Amino acid sequence: MSSLSILSRRYRSAILLGLAATIAFHLPPFDLAARANGKIFDLWSRLRAPDAPADILIVSLEDPAWFPTLADIAHRGHSRLLVSTLAQPPTPLVNEWSLGPTELVLGNQLLRRTDWRKGGHLWFETQPDGVVRQDATFIGDVDRLPSLGFAAATALAARDDEPGAERWVRFFAADSFARLSPDDVLAAPGRLAHSVVIAGRSEPSYATPLGSLPARDLLAHIVAGYREGIEIRTSLMGTAAAWLLASLGLVATPASPRRLARWRSALPAAGAGGVLALSAAAFYGASLWIPPAAPLVLLLVGGALIAVRPRRQGGKRDAAANLDEARGALADGDLDRAWRLYRGMPPTAMLRDELYELGHALQHSDSFEQAADTFHRIAVVDAHFRDVAQRLVAATRTESPQVQEAPQIRGAALATIGRYEILATIGQGSTGKVFLGRDPKINRLLAIKVIDLTAEFETADLVDAADRFRREAETAGRLNHPNIVTVFDIGEAQGLAYIAMEYLKGRHLSDFAEGDALLPPQLVLELAAQTADALHYAHAQNVVHRDIKPANIMYDSVSGSLKITDFGIARLIDVSRTRTGIVLGTPSFMAPEQLEGRNVNGHTDLFALGVSVYQLLTGRLPFRGASMTKLMFVIANEPHQPITKVRQDLPEQSDALIDTALAKDPVNRFQSGAEMADALRAVAAHMG
Repeated sequence: MSSLSILSRRYRSAILLGLAATIAFHLPPFDLAARANGKIFDLWSRLRAPDAPADILIVSLEDPAWFPTLADIAHRGHSRLLVSTLAQPPTPLVNEWSLGPTELVLGNQLLRRTDWRKGGHLWFETQPDGVVRQDATFIGDVDRLPSLGFAAATALAARDDEPGAERWVRFFAADSFARLSPDDVLAAPGRLAHSVVIAGRSEPSYATPLGSLPARDLLAHIVAGYREGIEIRTSLMGTAAAWLLASLGLVATPASPRRLARWRSALPAAGAGGVLALSAAAFYGASLWIPPAAPLVLLLVGGALIAVRPRRQGGKRDAAANLDEARGALADGDLDRAWRLYRGMPPTAMLRDELYELGHALQHSDSFEQAADTFHRIAVVDAHFRDVAQRLVAATRTESPQVQEAPQIRGAALATIGRYEILATIGQGSTGKVFLGRDPKINRLLAIKVIDLTAEFETADLVDAADRFRREAETAGRLNHPNIVTVFDIGEAQGLAYIAMEYLKGRHLSDFAEGDALLPPQLVLELAAQTADALHYAHAQNVVHRDIKPANIMYDSVSGSLKITDFGIARLIDVSRTRTGIVLGTPSFMAPEQLEGRNVNGHTDLFALGVSVYQLLTGRLPFRGASMTKLMFVIANEPHQPITKVRQDLPEQSDALIDTALAKDPVNRFQSGAEMADALRAVAAHMG
């Protein structure tokens, strides 16, 4: 039989599945291809980053009032160019010599005009993971406005450029730019001679392949890349070469001679290495970006299916042996081993009774997380099997099974809402009831939060409340992040609003916030870092949570997953409660500006996360008061006790972390979720 015949008959399905996986890799909302390519780009950027040009200086201007002084010193000292990220130019303005942002992002994603008459836009577009990797060289269809970085490079040396070309930023070695303070400039003004001076404040900051960078530092990388001619461009030919290499590796796997069959599984891996090597060589040798993620998926998925196909029959025998072993472990009472074996098998209707027996035994032995996982597997197959829905909820709550009333709301039984079946009551939260539900169209388990709008709003306000609920829920539903609960559907009927979202088997972090239940410190810091990453993503979409606390963060120790819940719900309920004078949110976790009724933003969420970290590490809150009035006064005015005084086994870096997170003034806090995540992981590294 020819190699072509082998390829067409025995391996066609594997190749088609590989292509299907590659296509799915690019589909929204997850956009995994862009995220994976971004991580590889970050790796290439860090591994062999060039040193920054010595004549590009960064001057920190925390006090914008000092900018005219800097401009005068730089002008008299014959600096080549002064580039500023500040919205206001110095007075007098020397147009031929200084540049600034003619359009600037001020407080949100909208570009606004400034007083600068010469320069370009200062807008950094983030990719799906919230990281800046590209510079929009020009924006606008008719009157093209250059980026400030490109305008500065053009002022330094004329460029013959393609306005429509897509450019990725070539980042220079971390801390290789010379940085000066105002005191440094006053002490040695001659350092500015014949230099390019880039001046600005340390905030706002942006996530980059090198970590969180202020706008001025990010601008320095962009200017240097343009001026040195080493910005990264995409290459259609290079991308085609990567796909060709992946295709050849995939075709070579089944077409390899029979005597090389034992090495067949290594061919896709070798092809993957070739694709990565091609991408790296193009990046370092020709300043070209060849995204390797999609060709790698085609190679690895298709190649893996091809490599394992000849052993399919043996796999069936292994499955039968595993089932016998699992049944034996269950009969012997070795529940942990039985759970691990059953968990490796796909749940089917034939296994319902065995899995139910296992889950029942795990629940009575207080192995609640394993029991919840087992009952969940049954419910996915048959949500109406015996009392599996009630047992799933009980195991998730870590309590013994007991007789539960039928799900109710407004004192009446609730069997369905929208198209969803209501199976059991999960819990009563501050913003409504949560039920375990099932979508009969696709047999998917869901968590369904139901809010009785008639209990929160006056009759005359119900229509407006329903519209506001829909807008808030739709905003939350657009958030697609692995650490944010996924919203599948929203609806409203007869004054009942509902949100259908993914069902989470884990436990609220509030279950680990006191006494002997505290989690290991390194785990707490990593979970908090994942939360900060998710908040960074949400804040980039102009979505603020408003009620971050351990009770709104779910953690599943079985899978290791973490999810933030209730995005957008706090704002809806806040609107009704402010009318009656009730304090919004959860006061112990609220920032001073939130207690004072001022506008909240991302800094408010990060303050609440800092309170949560303090509580999860120590089992106590950083701010306490005998009354609501006293608590609000303490949060707004009094310092917290250093965390290392409460828990002495924490490293001293923990104090600086908490001090920054709980700063009274938002300006002194972490300026982004990414910055806070980096700080959390840095402290965790000192515990290793």
